Parts: sequence; C-alpha cells; structure tokens
Amino acid sequence: MQSKIRYSTGIVAVALMLPAAADVIYSNLQNTAIPTTYTGVTVVVAGGTINPFFGGVGVANNDLFQPVRVGTGDLDAIRNLAVGTAIDASSLSFSTGYGGSVSHLGSTFTAGTEGYLGFQLNGTDYGWMRVVFTNNTGGAVIKDWAYDNSGAAIVVGRVEQSAAVGSAQTVTLSPATGESFTLGSAISDTGGNTNSVVKTGGGTTTLTLANSYTGTTTVSVGKLLVNNSSGSGTGSGTVSVASGAILGGTGSISGAVNVLGTLAPGASIETLATGALSFGNLSTFAYEVNSSALPAVAADLQKVTGNLSLTGEVDLTLTDLAGSPTPFAPYTTLSLINYTGTWNGGFFTYAGNELTNNEVFTAGPNTWKITYGDTSGGLNFAGEDAIGGSFINLTAIPEPGSWLALGCLIGSGAFLRRRK
Repeated sequence: MQSKIRYSTGIVAVALMLPAAADVIYSNLQNTAIPTTYTGVTVVVAGGTINPFFGGVGVANNDLFQPVRVGTGDLDAIRNLAVGTAIDASSLSFSTGYGGSVSHLGSTFTAGTEGYLGFQLNGTDYGWMRVVFTNNTGGAVIKDWAYDNSGAAIVVGRVEQSAAVGSAQTVTLSPATGESFTLGSAISDTGGNTNSVVKTGGGTTTLTLANSYTGTTTVSVGKLLVNNSSGSGTGSGTVSVASGAILGGTGSISGAVNVLGTLAPGASIETLATGALSFGNLSTFAYEVNSSALPAVAADLQKVTGNLSLTGEVDLTLTDLAGSPTPFAPYTTLSLINYTGTWNGGFFTYAGNELTNNEVFTAGPNTWKITYGDTSGGLNFAGEDAIGGSFINLTAIPEPGSWLALGCLIGSGAFLRRRK
C-alpha cells in the first residue's frame, strides 16, 4: 500500500509517493515557506495528519514523524546534522513520546542559516530535511528532503538540487567512497529551468527510472550505474565520463556519451545502450565474460545508436567472472560493441599493445582475434537486442602452437601479439 507525504501552507502543496522498491526518494528543491504564524506546515503521512513546523521556531513529533533530537525527550533540542551523517536508530536519538516541540534558536540551529534535521517516518523509514529556521520573523523554509523507503539508513545531503542560475539547475549525486544508493525518484526539468546531473563522491549511484531532464550528465568521480528499464536513464543530453570515473549499467542512454574514464557495460554480465560513443585518449572499455556459463555464452554488450570513435590509446580490459576461468571453444565469437553509424578507424589497446583489425592476442586462457567491422554479432548477442549496423567482435582461436593452420581464418597480415 502506498503512502503520501504532503507539505502545505494553505496555498502550497507538495505530494510525494512511497514506491515499493528500496530507493532514496528525493523531493527536488522546494523552498516551501514556513508561515510566521503558528499555523505552520502540515504533513499528511499514511492517512495521519500532523503539524510539526510552527513558524520556523518549533518542531513537533508524533507516531508518524519522529525528528532526531539530542535526547529521547519530547522537548529535547532537534539536532542539526552535518552532511554525511548516517540516519538510523543505531547511533541517533528519536523522541519516544508524541506531541512535543522545542525552540531551535539558541540550541543547535542558527536563525537564517540552513541546516539538516533527520527523521523517522511511519516508524520504519529514515530521511533528512534541509531547512532554514527563524525566530518567527519570516524567511523560514523547507528547502528539500529525501528518505529511503526500505528502512535502510540514509546519509544526509547525498542528493541535492541547486538553486537556479539563470535558467539552469544542477542535481548533485554524491555518495562517499564505500557508500551507494539507488535514486527512486525521476529527475526532470523543474520550474521552467533546465536540470543537469553531476555525479561526485567516490561511491556508487544507480538510476533506475526514465529521467526527462534535458541538461547534461557528468560523471566526475565514482561510479554511475544506469539501470532504467524504459526511456533514457540520463535524460536527453550528452553524458561525459571524467578520467578515473566509471559509467555502467543495464539500461539505455539516449544522448551521446564521451568517455575519458571507464565505460563498463552491464552490472555483471549485461547490455548497455547509448547514443553516439566516443572514447578519448587513455580511456578504458571494461568488458566482462563469464566462462562458467559454458556451454552457453555470457558476455557484456555495448550497443551504440550512432557513430563510434576511438581516439588515442583506448585500453580494453577483459575480465572473466568465473572463479576458475575456462577457455572458450575455438571459433566462439563475442561482440564487444554493436554500432549503427560509422567507425573512425581507431583501435583498442590491450596490455600496452595496439590491436589493429584482425589482430591476434592472448588474454588469460584464451587466444582471440579482434575485428572491427563485422556485419553479424556473436553468441552473446540476443536477437531482441539487434539494431543492425556493424560489430567489433572477438573470436576465440586454437592455442598459439597450432595457429599457423588457421591462415585462412586469421588473414595474411595477422600475427600473435606479444607483450612489449
């Protein structure tokens, strides 16, 4: 059964649904005014109505809304939480009674300065709220909030939308190293402004919904997984992956993707679809197979609707997820990339050696031949994923000792590449 949170001042109402998945739900920037009267802001949760904000001076609690306090008493001060604080019952105190309120000024919040309060919702879920309190003189606002509807801990401030600059806003996703969260609310252009998304922080953020924002997406630090099942997980703008950052996932991206860091299709073995794809110098294409799936074939696939460009040194990494890798049968073909447009003629590099068309090289227990313009895909390429065009393929060939017998397969210009 779904629940709602609604904040209203009599003229402003903001509704939020609680989906079933274990996700972080973000409100987008609201700037909902807290009236200077003691009418306050009403919150409706799961059919129960409370009025926790009183003129920016006090916050009340009941069985549906329990703010984090410095102690467990109803009148203990509301804690002003630092960005990065994890909210759950293991390390924070929630008031145990119902109906208490407390003045903020002179305790942990400073009038006119934004801070973060934490809360427990419905007795099970945890969230944070960015607020500016006053001494009942105007200017008190609820800026935004987020909560995890799975009952898991949530970390303060890891997703926030900026105020508009001109007609542009930015949604920043910033899990710290070792942290991860799935964003369960869609990102769209808001208030007539164009939204862009920036992924910072060393952790992982996963997008599972079709997002409609029209600005750019920048993966600056850490990992962004795009696992949407419909639409475009990153809106319609260009996606850029900075050096050291990772883009992966099992969904689709409608915009062009420019990679200076790492592109790792799938989350384990899967397919990622993008618009035109460009790899820059010193970028990486991280490809995974799983030989333990034999005699079936399990391997990633990168689908590109548009042109494919490889510029400078583009490193190819091959990882077998099997605990004990097994050689693929001779002549097994795996597709690395399927592209519908043109290829610029650039090549991958493996272990420091450039892999030109029809090059033969050894990786783990396998010897492979790479081709860049095949017209048919490999065994990892499911029929429902076909988009036509061309393929970069790897074909397993017999052990190096017998490779001369394969002259017709390899071609007169190919040779076994050794480490430099």
